[in-house]
Amino acid sequence: MTPFILSIETTAGQTFQHGYHLGTDERLARQIAEEKFHMRVAARIPTVTVALMRAGKIVDVFDGEWQSERA
Repeated sequence: MTPFILSIETTAGQTFQHGYHLGTDERLARQIAEEKFHMRVAARIPTVTVALMRAGKIVDVFDGEWQSERA
């Protein structure tokens, strides 16, 4: 199974991939993505969103809440 990767958007349009994969368990990958987002924001590191990716495709985007959970 392909592992999840974290893509981090630092400013509008500027992204990079986190150096380590997040494993294959989606629940755990989402938890790690949320933690990374909140740690970067708390440290005042420019962060717009983090995207959970798998096999080169975006699974979901987090900016304080998951895009898929918005009403």
